Amino acid sequence: MLDLIAKYEPHIKSFQVHLYEQEGPLFRFKAELQLNDDSKIFIKEYVFKNNERKYAYHWADASGNLICRWDNASHWPDVSTFPHHKHIDNDVKESTETSFSDVLESVIQKRFQGR
Repeated sequence: MLDLIAKYEPHIKSFQVHLYEQEGPLFRFKAELQLNDDSKIFIKEYVFKNNERKYAYHWADASGNLICRWDNASHWPDVSTFPHHKHIDNDVKESTETSFSDVLESVIQKRFQGR
């Protein structure tokens, strides 16, 4: 994670870890990243005993309005990338971004391309 933060450091204003717990294969992680445009990405990742991984990456503008949320909750079975999907406005769309690395790369390209 720190390598990823270092890679995009010119675009990142701050990074806070709110929860980090690891015991063997069990893992719980929550963090918040603020970009230079004051938008924020809220990060939640969990790995359970059965190696099941749950994640949610919530990107909000400086006013707290949702820009995009990526997650793998299993409540959208009709999405071709099920259970992976993203929420944009009121739409649920397929998503190939399934890691924080994927999401951060996508956000930086969208937000800071050409700067």
